[in-house]
Amino acid sequence: MLPIIAAFLVVTILQSTSFADDGGDDYPAQITLEIADGTYIYEMIDGSSTIVSGTIQDETVPDSATWELLDSSGTRHYVDFTDDLVSASETGLWNEWSFDIEINPLVVGPCACTIVVTAIDVSGNTHTELMSIFISPNTHQLPPTIHIYGESTDTWSSQEHIVNALSRTVHHAEPIFEYTFRNSTIVKCSDVASQDMSDMPDDVITLNSSQISFGVSMDGNPVGPLSFEIDLAQFSDGWYDLILYATNPLNQEISHDCTSIRVDNTAPVALIEGPSTIQEGMEGVVIDGSSSYDMNWGIQGLTYIWSVIEVEAGSVSGADFIVDSDGRSISINPNSSGTYEIKLAITDQAGNIGRSSIIIEVQNIAPIVRLSIDGVPISNNDEFILPKDSTCLIDASGSIDTPNDVDNLRYIWRVNNIPTYEGASREFFWPEGVDDEFILTIEVIDDDSNSSMISILIKDIDTNGTFPLPIIVLILSAVFLTYSAVKFRDQTNESEIPKWA
Repeated sequence: MLPIIAAFLVVTILQSTSFADDGGDDYPAQITLEIADGTYIYEMIDGSSTIVSGTIQDETVPDSATWELLDSSGTRHYVDFTDDLVSASETGLWNEWSFDIEINPLVVGPCACTIVVTAIDVSGNTHTELMSIFISPNTHQLPPTIHIYGESTDTWSSQEHIVNALSRTVHHAEPIFEYTFRNSTIVKCSDVASQDMSDMPDDVITLNSSQISFGVSMDGNPVGPLSFEIDLAQFSDGWYDLILYATNPLNQEISHDCTSIRVDNTAPVALIEGPSTIQEGMEGVVIDGSSSYDMNWGIQGLTYIWSVIEVEAGSVSGADFIVDSDGRSISINPNSSGTYEIKLAITDQAGNIGRSSIIIEVQNIAPIVRLSIDGVPISNNDEFILPKDSTCLIDASGSIDTPNDVDNLRYIWRVNNIPTYEGASREFFWPEGVDDEFILTIEVIDDDSNSSMISILIKDIDTNGTFPLPIIVLILSAVFLTYSAVKFRDQTNESEIPKWA
């Protein structure tokens, strides 16, 4: 059997759906630099530059390719070399482009810097490669490199935050790491660069080696990429600046980097408004979740996940899910009776989830009987003259019901409340054993056992002085009840109602 929901609800988002198409390549671009992490670049006597070569491998040429040198003061040098890429290999599926980075120590000056090479592909995906370098005539006075990566202005965190950074000392010693986590001002990470590094903040937290996960360099030193976790459970929602400090233990020189994140520890509140009872066959019944909200961050960025589930004796018989960043309301077409639970889960950009649900009872609608005789519409309690030697076409195929029921209707014809035939229409003749008049009843039954009927009095052309039809119907109803009781006791011998072709 097809899922009940598929037959029951055609769910349509009222507002336009907008999904981000990542459109990424089959494999991410690969960036390589022909230089070792932690390389020391001397100032040449003749003032010449050092050339660092690299390659970018991807399916198509990058839309953008840049490199920059960063330290605690910010960007020391920046170059866009998109137009300088040189095709090194073209295979049709995985191509390679080469580039050169020119670093002049006299231009850059003394620096414990991070090289950041960035390539943006045709789908808008960003790929980076990071490397530490040191430039100075005196290596003993250089701080470590430090750069927090993988962060953006859209960073959200709930309960915890994982910090990923790159750090290295020129002497290959493991840096000492400390951090502060403070409320942001209107200008994020403001006043950090002007802070006196010799006077650390009072709220600085020192990380020990057990709290840090390190990458390992080629020579086995635990420096380079590192990560650690910050517990955010005690922080209220809002913007925070994370300032990470790295100290060279051999010379006590300090460097730092700063990033701003949004802490969101509070789940949004999901609210659903909708009727508790609706009739089968209604169109466009709106279930509204637009009153839902996020107390601290508003509704922008919330994702609405709707599910519609039919509940049968406590079990789930089917579900339909709709995920939409704008789907604050849904419209349903209830084409099947039953009890349904409509759930709404709202997720914010930090991954917090708020939930709500309502129960809707979809009530079945009985069929509406339409009867015609020889093409003429007939109403309940009408009379029809049919000579005993004549026939007529009786037709109830025009009866109507909801779309899910109309193709499965049963048509039961009774003569004087005795089930006689089954089918939508047929050529009808005067029944045997009936003298001058009789009651013809058509009952139309849907697959939920709800029914409607029409009864009419059919008389021979010469019949006179009959009882009114309502009285006849009442008498025959009593006869039918007696007949039904007798037949119920003898069901094993009862033959089926003949089907019409």
